[in-house]
Amino acid sequence: MISSVSFKGFTRCPGVSLKVARALLAFNLCAFSVGTLVGLQAAWAQNPEITVYNQNFGLVKDYRTLSLQRGLTATQLDDVAALIDPTTVQLRATKANASFWVREQNFRYDLISKAAVLDKMVGQTIRFQKDGQLKSGILLTPATQTVPHSPFSTGHAWSSAQTQTGYEFAVKTDAGILLTSLNDIVVDSLPTTLSPRPTLAWLLESDTAGETPVELSYQTGGLNWQADYVATVDGPEQHLDLTAWVTVDNQSGAAYENANLKLVAGDVRRVNPPAAPSMDYAMAEAKSLGARAAQFQEESFFEYHLYSLAHPTTLRNRETKQIQLVQAQSVPVTKRYQFEPTGHVWLRGRYRAGAASGADKVQTILAFDNTEKHHLGMALPKGRIRVQKADSKGSLQFIGEDLIDHTPVDETLELYVGDAFDLVGERKELNYVQQGNHDERTVAVTLKNHKSSPVVIEVLEHPYGDWTIVESSVKPQKESATLVRFPVAVAPKGQTVLTYRLRTRR
Repeated sequence: MISSVSFKGFTRCPGVSLKVARALLAFNLCAFSVGTLVGLQAAWAQNPEITVYNQNFGLVKDYRTLSLQRGLTATQLDDVAALIDPTTVQLRATKANASFWVREQNFRYDLISKAAVLDKMVGQTIRFQKDGQLKSGILLTPATQTVPHSPFSTGHAWSSAQTQTGYEFAVKTDAGILLTSLNDIVVDSLPTTLSPRPTLAWLLESDTAGETPVELSYQTGGLNWQADYVATVDGPEQHLDLTAWVTVDNQSGAAYENANLKLVAGDVRRVNPPAAPSMDYAMAEAKSLGARAAQFQEESFFEYHLYSLAHPTTLRNRETKQIQLVQAQSVPVTKRYQFEPTGHVWLRGRYRAGAASGADKVQTILAFDNTEKHHLGMALPKGRIRVQKADSKGSLQFIGEDLIDHTPVDETLELYVGDAFDLVGERKELNYVQQGNHDERTVAVTLKNHKSSPVVIEVLEHPYGDWTIVESSVKPQKESATLVRFPVAVAPKGQTVLTYRLRTRR
């Protein structure tokens, strides 16, 4: 015996007439052609669990109650995400003494549209509006046509499908073949193979009958999140307040009511992930809310970090939601100046280009430690940090931004927020000599300070090969085989010339 039922709580869509509902129901029956469904639209799932990865996909766990019959039961669910990956779907019982077997699982994505209906009506009689009159005829051409490409043209040599809805169709009428556009069409019923929305359908077998709680889990594209930070620097530029917002974007084609939201930060490897649309994000203006309990609980999870929202939230389809992640006050910060005139340097996850010689900018760096001692101590997901500071009248002004990568606890963050207006650097190579098995070059770096206070500018040089600094006016600090740092003090309204001699073995 085969029974056909639906998930508990299905209701007819509000605002849909009984006649239309019957027409929709006629084509929305299970492919197993048995029985009738209770309705069309599923009620909200009970507290689904949504895990969103910052790689434009998510894991959905949907909890429902299924009415099973003894033997075979056909059932379906049509409020799943439109960008679902059907190969990841799992349906299982959550009650210890309940079980069933999934005999068939189908994902139907041939959806109702004008083009889809016309494709199914080829060779059948249709009625359409023409010149203010209702006419009828047999449709001869589909809405979706295959247009061949010439093998001599650029691009693909084979065919591609193009939708022709709204253009000319061939319709056989009593007066002959009519070539016309089909804009207003009347059909007696919809094709039974079309669905109003993406639908999952199952054929289940059970030894017992009754209400069975189930968990439906699947991966879907169109779910993404990112962290956006706002840092406010104080007047003396010794501390900053840091606020982090989680921006969750739901373009998956489904809504999730009262969901338990979890976020995974890290680079999870996926093999050929399904394509998903790109997304734009808008950052809301940050406002100081004072010290409050953290909304997200952070924990290590495998080789990633998991952030769990402390309260349920609703993610509506095509909605961007922002939730506060971090709020730290009075974080000690250090401002540094760096002059890096040579090479293309991979720094903090991106390239920063310098000129080979000549005048160049002095970069402004804000550095702070992600430690509990400094009022942070939480793994920070990658994102953009916008930095602001109050002017003389107390109005906050934007002073720069930077991108950070996933940052563990006890690491230092360095933000390149812009170039110093009143600091100037210039690098010149004064001399170059070849001697035996090595070369020697003499370099002069002139640093000018137009401020009324002294500064220290770190000159970063990138020698290569087997090198040695044999002479320098400022003690060098060798950081690696390709980086040496010179901390140069420059007086107010003054300048300092750094000179050094570099020997490189040939």
